[in-house]
Amino acid sequence: MTLPLEDDSRPPYMQAAEVLRKEITQGRLKPGDKLPSARDLQERYGIASSTVQNALRLLKTEGLVFTVQGRGTFVRSDAAGAGAGVEVETRASEAGPRVHPAARMHSAEYNELAQQINELSTTVEDLRAVIRELTAAVQKKSRR
Repeated sequence: MTLPLEDDSRPPYMQAAEVLRKEITQGRLKPGDKLPSARDLQERYGIASSTVQNALRLLKTEGLVFTVQGRGTFVRSDAAGAGAGVEVETRASEAGPRVHPAARMHSAEYNELAQQINELSTTVEDLRAVIRELTAAVQKKSRR
């Protein structure tokens, strides 16, 4: 299936991203599924390698996919939620500034992430306190 490049005024990477986005949001590509290789997507849509990379980059920004170096690109487990309303956001971003991915996060996801960051900060502070105590003990021992 080649893209309707002449019939659609959007850049080819946006057209390719839209086709993949629909496959994800409609469940043809499920969470954890590996997307076809860049070469397969090139052949399937009749587009260049850089165009495929730009389409995948857009989907990553939208939170629909992630890439594991050397393994491929996969559908995120929360892609169905992340993809809700993405088409509207994409059209809006064409006319204005890009929306940061964090701005699209659901409040529950944001709160969970904030809690994890706070827990990590507490852990780091605890480790610093232990290091200070150990450093003081070593210095005290070395003075004897």
